[in-house]
Amino acid sequence: MVKKSGNTFSKIIEGFDPMDSSKSLELKKILNSYPYFQSASAYYLKTLKAQKKDSYHELLPKTAILTFNRSVLRNWLSSDEIKDNQEKIKTEKYSFLDWFDVINDDIPRVDKKFDLIDEFIKNSPKIKIDNKSEVKSSFKTDQKIKDELITETLAKIYVKQKKFNKAIKAYEILSLKYPKKSSFFADQINDIKKLKSKE
Repeated sequence: MVKKSGNTFSKIIEGFDPMDSSKSLELKKILNSYPYFQSASAYYLKTLKAQKKDSYHELLPKTAILTFNRSVLRNWLSSDEIKDNQEKIKTEKYSFLDWFDVINDDIPRVDKKFDLIDEFIKNSPKIKIDNKSEVKSSFKTDQKIKDELITETLAKIYVKQKKFNKAIKAYEILSLKYPKKSSFFADQINDIKKLKSKE
């Protein structure tokens, strides 16, 4: 039975004509026996579309599910339309202005992205600093924020990294932030200075 259906299907696609209603019926019989036969479903769907049958809209989602790559199915179903349009363009003569209506001016998405990148590079935003005093004031506020973020852990990290000047500065800030521990921080500063002198 499978071999017979295979032979029938081979004959159908050999000289495939989507307008041939007898081949459409044969494809329907094959699909009734083998509902997951993707190729037969695609061919049958094409016959339904060509013959403008209502069942086309019912079979389309089922065939789309069976199809590995739906863009291939879409191209297969619309291939006759594309050929017809190409034939029209070849046979019909257009004036210069008429060609604007015929030519498809859709830009591929990739080209659009490249155009956007090129436009951004040409018009790339640049930061202009007019007033030097504004820069200094913003630096000071950044410095204040940094002073607030200093912790004992950060000071210890500076010591381990042998950034002794930063470590001393960190402990000085900490002694101002926590006056009760200032003697402890002073001892730490003295230890760092000893380490610094050894280097």
